[in-house]
Parts: sequence; C-alpha cells; structure tokens
Amino acid sequence: MRRKLFILLGLMLFCGVGSGCGSKETASLQNPSLAPVQLSEDREVEVFEVVSRPLSYTLSAVGSLRTPEHVTISPKKAGIISKILVKEGDRVKKGQLLVQLDDVDARLQVERAAARVREAEASLETNRNTLARYQKLLESKVVPQQTYDDLSLKVKLDEARLALAKTELDLARQNLNDHQIYSPLEGVVNLKIASLGEHVNVAPKDEILTLVQLDPLELEFHIPENWAGRIHQGNEIQFSVKAYSQETFKARLQLISPTADPATRNVKLKAIVPNPHHRLKPGFFAEVILPAGGNPNGMAIPESALFSQEGKLYAFVVKDGVAFRREVETGIRFDGKVEILKGIQKGDKVVTLGHEQLSEGMKVRINNKSYHMSKPEVQKSQKTTF
Repeated sequence: MRRKLFILLGLMLFCGVGSGCGSKETASLQNPSLAPVQLSEDREVEVFEVVSRPLSYTLSAVGSLRTPEHVTISPKKAGIISKILVKEGDRVKKGQLLVQLDDVDARLQVERAAARVREAEASLETNRNTLARYQKLLESKVVPQQTYDDLSLKVKLDEARLALAKTELDLARQNLNDHQIYSPLEGVVNLKIASLGEHVNVAPKDEILTLVQLDPLELEFHIPENWAGRIHQGNEIQFSVKAYSQETFKARLQLISPTADPATRNVKLKAIVPNPHHRLKPGFFAEVILPAGGNPNGMAIPESALFSQEGKLYAFVVKDGVAFRREVETGIRFDGKVEILKGIQKGDKVVTLGHEQLSEGMKVRINNKSYHMSKPEVQKSQKTTF
C-alpha cells in the first residue's frame, strides 16, 4: 500500500513539471516581443544640421616674378669705349650716364659747325644793315630798284645759310651726345659685356650692358577660364616666395588677358608688385592667393556625408526618423567640408556616419552622444592650385 502511494505521488510531480514547461513555450510563441533577440531595430547614425553661413572664395595659383623691362645697351655711334661708369649690380637712375665713347672728333665737328653759324650770322647782320640803308636811298631814288632787289636776295640767302648752319650744329651736337650712353630706365646693371678700350660697332650692334627694372616687378600667373569671371582688374592679391617663406607680399592686378589659351583653357593674369628694396628677384617662383567673390548665404556639410553612385553625388537626410537619399550639387571644398549648391536645404539633418548601411525610407535613430548641431563659422576659402 505504501509503495503504491509513492508511485502515485511521483507521477503527479512529473506531470506538474511537464505542464509548467509547456506553458512557457506556448507563451513565448504567442508573444514574439518576449523573445530574447529583437528581430529588427532602427539604424544608428550621426547627423549634421545644415545652417547658412558666409563663404568667401579664394583661388590659389602659381606664377613667376618678371621684370617689366630688360634692356640691352648698345651704342648709337661706332667708337672706342673711354669710360664705363657703372659695374654689375649697381643701381642706376633714368638718365644717368653709363658709358662714354671717345668723342674728340665729335667735339671738333661741333666747334666747326658753331663757327659756320657765327659766320652766317655775321654775313646776315651785315647785309640786313646794308639793306636798311638802301631802303632809304631807294626812297630818295639815289639807288636803282635792281640794286636794292639784289641786296634783298642776298639777305634771304644769308637767312637760309644761317638756318642750314644751325641745323648742322644741332646734328654735330647730337653726334657728340650719342657718344655718351644714358640709362633709359631706373633699374640695376645685370650684366657688363664690353670692356674699357674696346671698339664697338653700330651695325651689327655690339652689346655693352644689360639693365633690368626691379621696382616694380610683374607677377604673371594663369587661372582656369571658369574662374575668370570672378576676378577683377585692380583687385589686391597676396603671394609668397620660397626665399622669404615666412612673409606674405601684396600686389595689384593690372591685366586680365582678353583671351584664353586654346590648349589649356587658362587665362593669363599680371599683377604689379612694389619692390622698393629689391628683395624680390625676377624669376622667383610665387604661390598666389587671390579673392574670387563669395556667398553670404552659403551652406556646407562635412565631406563624410557624401557618397558616389554611378558618377553622381548623394547624401542621406533624416526626417521624422526616416532616411531619404538626396542627389546634391557641390561647390568649393575646405577644411573637410564641401559647399552645397543644390539638393539640401537649410535645417536638414544630414547623415555623416552610418550611411553605408542605409537605403531609401529606412528608419534610423540619431546617436545623441555624437549628434552635434553645426555652428556658424568664420568665412572659409577655396584653395586650388593650377
């Protein structure tokens, strides 16, 4: 009897345990939300809220410093060099005497021409006085008309001889002056070619010195044709050179070429560079920065927000917890950001991290720890080297 009772109690306990396990499985299947693993969840992303801020454009280019004038000094007259009054590296002023040729013969020619002028002046003065006396005698009918006319003709001939003598004197003086060579500009003696005592010719011309203008200099560089409309003559630009890498120099645009190079589609620009202390040298390589306008209401987003598909740029925008793909048109790039011209509006929340796993219409959740509202920034600039 006691053995049967133990068997009955064991059966009851077994059935109780079994029915308990069965009820838990049934509840789990009827209510999937109680399952230990979530079947679907929102994607976690970081976003950047788009705000407008002023953007200024600057364009970078490379160019070279050049001298506006490079002059080779040659003689106007053949002769022997008697003096060279400057040496290489000397600064010279416009009109300064540089070279003296032997001018003994030229001085004698001036003296002879001057004597002829004095002779013509004396003859003319004598005949004019005589003509004045004959005028009174003619009025008194003491001398015939023919005598007066002959003397009047001599006066006219003397006037012509005097004019010719003066012209010859001017030519002689010019010839003497041509034996002296003056600087046509303010600059520096770059090279001395001829030597003292050397005979120089006119044809073919022998070179004596070369001069270069160092103040001001020209800065020549090129920009792409699509930027030419943003640049204006008279704008101030900045540049640096390797010789003074810690300094920035200023120049002013003087020329924007009216034509573009058909091979490169680049436009040539020239700027005037003050160089009073001659620190800058022609031939220096220059890195140029010039203003190219701006956008007072520009919009920019991090470059990490953009991705490319089939040659087009896209970004995801979050609205009401849902991601939407937008095709965008971009402008300048700066400091890890890119200007947006089309496709995104002010106030949009653009996905900057996590868009790799997104698709159109997918639900997303913003990571509050990484979510940063963008703040207005100082003006940014475009730097593109050509």
